[in-house]
Amino acid sequence: MTVTNEQLMAELKSIQTQLCNPQPHVWKRAGKVAQHFDVSESTVKNWKEKGIIKPHKQGNSVIYDINAIERDLFQVEN
Repeated sequence: MTVTNEQLMAELKSIQTQLCNPQPHVWKRAGKVAQHFDVSESTVKNWKEKGIIKPHKQGNSVIYDINAIERDLFQVEN
């Protein structure tokens, strides 16, 4: 399969746009994170214990950044 310069430049421009415009944080509690990724809440806690995801404290609540989790889980798969 041959890739043209135009296709390559379009892909690079798309990557550049993604890098220059970071996505805002989306904060959710463990239960909502579990629903978002269709896993159990104990799986989310297991990810936290293994250091795959990083929790943040907000008052008495522990919250997680969905975008950071997606990024971190993608790195684990690769």
